[in-house]
Amino acid sequence: MLNSQQPVRRANKEPWLAVNLSLFFPGIGQIYAGKLGKGIVFTVSQLLLLAIAAWSVFSPAGNTVTGLSFLALGAGVYVLNLFDAHKYVKKQTPQQPKATPAPKKQAHSSFSLSPSSFNKEPWKAVFLSQILPGLGHLYLEKLMTGGLFLSGIIVAANLSALFSPLLICPPALYAIAAYHAYVAAPEHPGKSKQLISGIVGAIIALRLTTAYLPVWVERRVERFTIPSTSMVPALQIGDGILVSKNSHYLPERGDPIVFKFPETAQTEEVPAGTLFVKRVIGKPGEVVQVSSGRVCVNGKPLQENYIGLPPVYEWGPETVPAGSYFVLGDNRNDSFDSHVWGFLPAGNIVGKAYKIYWPPARIGALR
Repeated sequence: MLNSQQPVRRANKEPWLAVNLSLFFPGIGQIYAGKLGKGIVFTVSQLLLLAIAAWSVFSPAGNTVTGLSFLALGAGVYVLNLFDAHKYVKKQTPQQPKATPAPKKQAHSSFSLSPSSFNKEPWKAVFLSQILPGLGHLYLEKLMTGGLFLSGIIVAANLSALFSPLLICPPALYAIAAYHAYVAAPEHPGKSKQLISGIVGAIIALRLTTAYLPVWVERRVERFTIPSTSMVPALQIGDGILVSKNSHYLPERGDPIVFKFPETAQTEEVPAGTLFVKRVIGKPGEVVQVSSGRVCVNGKPLQENYIGLPPVYEWGPETVPAGSYFVLGDNRNDSFDSHVWGFLPAGNIVGKAYKIYWPPARIGALR
C-alpha cells in the first residue's frame, strides 16, 4: 500500500513537465512553475537574441559573425532555461513516497513489471522522445519499441530530405513517439491525457515550423559563392553573397544581380541555366554605348566608381529591348557579359545581390 501522504503529490508541479514546456520556448516552464517574472525574462531575452541574430545575418548592414555569436548565446540561454525549469520545480516538490514492494510470488508473475520500471517518470520519457524518437522507450526499458521508433525517424528524415511534401513525417513521428512513451509509462497520480494531447499538438506545430522555416527563408533569400574575377573589385573569388528573391523586383541601374544564363546565348562551355552575377547598366528602352573607355546610357556617361579599369572595347550604340536588360561585369575587360552575348531577358533574373556575408573580413552591404 502507498503512504497516506501520496494524495498531496497530485497538487505538486512535475519537474519534467516543466522541462517539456521549456523545450518549446524558454520561459514557459518557469511560468508553469509559478515564476512569472523569471519566465518573462527568459522569453523576452530569447526573442531579443533571435531577433538580433536574424537582423545581423540577413540585413545588409548586419555582421554575420555577430549574428552567429548571438545565435550561440541564444542556444546557451535555451539550455540554461531547461535546467532552471527542472531545478526550480524540483526544489518545490516533496520527495515522492516509495511504494511498498510487492510480494515475491506477485513479482514473478508474467504480468508484473520490473522493480525499476515503477520509478520511471512519464514526462521524462516524453522529454527524451522529443530529443529523439525511441529514447523515451529505451528509458522505459521497452527496447523493441524504442528500436522501431529510432529506425523510423532515420527513414523519415531521409525521405523528407528527398521529397519536400514528406517534411511532415518527422514531426508526426516525434509527436507519436512522445504520446506513446507517455501512455506506455507506469500509471501514477496526476496523469493527464488531455495535457499530453496538448503537448503532442505543440510538438507537431514546433517541428513543422522548424522544418519549413529554412524552406521559407530560401524562397526569399539565397546564398551563392563567387567563382570568378568578373566582378572584381566589388566581389572576389570565394565571397559568399546573399541574394534577395522577389517576384516583383524591378532592377535599377547599378544593381548587382544574379541570373540564369540565357538559352539563346548558351555555349558548350556555358550551358543555359548557369548562374551569373553582373551589374545592371541598361534598362528596357534605353540606348547603351561603350566607347573610348566609357559607358554611356542615352548619351550620358555613367559615373562608375565600382569598376577597376575602364573597358578597352567598343560596343553599340544599341537600344535595350522591352523585357530585357544590359548587364556588365565590374571587371570590364575580363567578363563574359552582355557586350559578348547580348541582352538579358528579365525572366532569367533570380534576384538582387545585396550583401557579402562571408568571409568575415569582407562582410558588408554590396553596392
